[in-house]
Amino acid sequence: MSDDIDVLLRKKALELAKMKTKEVEAPKQRALTGEEAVEIIKRITKGDRAGEIIENALALYGQHAVALFKKLAELHLQGVINELADYELYQVLLRAGMKVPVKTEIKIVRHGREYKLGES
Repeated sequence: MSDDIDVLLRKKALELAKMKTKEVEAPKQRALTGEEAVEIIKRITKGDRAGEIIENALALYGQHAVALFKKLAELHLQGVINELADYELYQVLLRAGMKVPVKTEIKIVRHGREYKLGES
């Protein structure tokens, strides 16, 4: 009886070892190019200012922004990040030391009429 259990345990251990070696030998995914990473980021980012933030970051910081976008795209492909809001992307860029300017308009509503800042 105990011999049967030992044989079963050995078989199970061999199966587990084979599975682990197959996982190690599995080829890794190819590295993302900068353009692919930017496209993935554009696709997963939601919000009105997302496109503006991405374009401004690329214009100002170039390859540094692309490297950050590659990492975010890899996290998306791994299933860690599903989607990003535009303000979340802005915060990630700020924390990485990239201050990205965004066009801001301030409107004041007085007596049912909109005024832009600077108008009387």
